[in-house]
Amino acid sequence: LDEDDEFLKSDFYALLNVDRKASIEEINNAFRHLSKIYHPDKHVDPIKKKKAEDVFNKLRKAHDVLRDKTKRTVYDMYGEKGLETGDMEIIARTKTPTEIIAEYERIQKEREERRLQQRTNPRGTISVGVNATEIFDVDYEDDEAIDYQPSRSLEISSMSIAQSVECP
Repeated sequence: LDEDDEFLKSDFYALLNVDRKASIEEINNAFRHLSKIYHPDKHVDPIKKKKAEDVFNKLRKAHDVLRDKTKRTVYDMYGEKGLETGDMEIIARTKTPTEIIAEYERIQKEREERRLQQRTNPRGTISVGVNATEIFDVDYEDDEAIDYQPSRSLEISSMSIAQSVECP
């Protein structure tokens, strides 16, 4: 692989030279064939050995993803970025591809909402002014019994609600 072969580096199917609808057997055969060519132990020259090692590692990663139905479904839908999110650990391997896709989309939506909330920094305050002078305005002497009269009341004198959202 040359440095300018970005397409082959980014597409696992192109890297293994198989069709997107290839069976597991076809993927395994393609990997075996290419691994015989690019296995690092087949090369003596240190420069070629290093390049072969890089290519072999990419082939192995592509093979690991495409032979696993769960990872392959995520890769087909979201590419390599979908595999790198790390959220797939919570999805049980018994789920169908449709359930995996729905779970992944839900996780991505939650992540986007958290990121948006952190970026906008919403804030809100509620202030209430209370007049309680009737309750505390009475002078009590030590021997006098405290009389709780239902006529004493609280008065709400003001109320305000403020909300702000910062937009970068």
